[in-house]
Amino acid sequence: MSRQTTIAEARWAQRVDWVRWLGPGFVMAATAIGASHLVLAPTAGALYGYGLLWLVTFAHLFKYPAFDFGPRYAVATNSTLLDGYARVPGPRNWALWTFLLGTVVQGVTVLAGVLSVAAVVARAVVPEVSLVAWSAAIAGLGALVLWSGRFSGLSAASKAMLTVLAIMTTIAFFARPPSPAIVIELVRPHLPAGSLVLAAAMLGWMPTGLDVSVWHSMWALERRDTWTERAGPGPDRTHGVLNIALTDMRLGYGLSFVLAIMFLALGVAVLKPSGSVPQGGQVAITIARLYTDVLGGWALYPFLVAAFFGMTSTSFGVLDGFPRAFTGCVRRIAPAPPGERPLFWGFLVLIVSLALLEIALLPDPVVLVTIAAVASFLLSPLTYALNYYCVTRHIEQPELRPGRFLQRWAVFGIACATVAAGLFLGVRF
Repeated sequence: MSRQTTIAEARWAQRVDWVRWLGPGFVMAATAIGASHLVLAPTAGALYGYGLLWLVTFAHLFKYPAFDFGPRYAVATNSTLLDGYARVPGPRNWALWTFLLGTVVQGVTVLAGVLSVAAVVARAVVPEVSLVAWSAAIAGLGALVLWSGRFSGLSAASKAMLTVLAIMTTIAFFARPPSPAIVIELVRPHLPAGSLVLAAAMLGWMPTGLDVSVWHSMWALERRDTWTERAGPGPDRTHGVLNIALTDMRLGYGLSFVLAIMFLALGVAVLKPSGSVPQGGQVAITIARLYTDVLGGWALYPFLVAAFFGMTSTSFGVLDGFPRAFTGCVRRIAPAPPGERPLFWGFLVLIVSLALLEIALLPDPVVLVTIAAVASFLLSPLTYALNYYCVTRHIEQPELRPGRFLQRWAVFGIACATVAAGLFLGVRF
């Protein structure tokens, strides 16, 4: 893939670039603070108490280097991780083909999962509209926003509502503070009986799927000029841009970690004593109890509005990320690829259509989210390893490469992801 093609992609992407308004770190946080936090974490607390809390810590720790590598590669090489995948030795474009296959497989199920959760939240307010119809409306709104490029209002609303959700969650958490045992459970690994599938789902989507690290490199490349202006002139300008990019990513990552702990702890404090478990069409109302039981009935509609915007932001991130990744792979693989726009919109229409069909056939958001998260979990070792190869082999300036400690951390993370996926497959099949 030529540098001219990469520049052309970036210029076209400005039309569909909500990242230009929100920032890659916020987009990653919006993508993360969705189904994994609103559905998986409270479900884990409701079913197993603090038994899976250590997974929140473990997943955020062992996956961190993979997400560090996305913006690092973009800033250091002025290209995306997909360009790096094209340079991996072996059969021609095998890494791109593998990532493309994962993009196609995950695109439908992940989109079905996040759309269905957003739709369930909307149905809690307007139940007369079906789950599929709400899902289609949210997908249509996302496509319209991406097509028009009018992101300023969405940016303000998304930031405001995620802030409201974070504040409400923090207040509820401290209103029902966990027992001191939470400190031990954060680092004490064990699997309660019957928790294997949910544990795999949490590993897959805490803080979010590893494919988002590749999307982050694309988002960071488009944000690079803005960061360069902020870094100012000087001999260490690129290093300053990298620091800004990593700080942006770490803020979103840290927010994801803290809120995941709070959501799971609230599941233990509020849902477990009553035996309430998020499932089926009552997911939104059950999760709303995290707030209404603690703060009072007035909290229902503020939560539903904030959760709807949170899940809508997640849906928009998925609607943008998977077609963008698909387009990037095909443009690098095909000898005479079509234009970016037909590829992007063609794939978007395809995954939306199939996702709506999947929602119609399996109208349980918790099941859809679990399937999508487990798929991300099983694909994560290869994505992690490819990211590691690219940042350690393709970055020319030594000061921009990951340090020795971060490299060892990444090797540990790859080993953890591989062993966990192998154990899951061994136990299940």
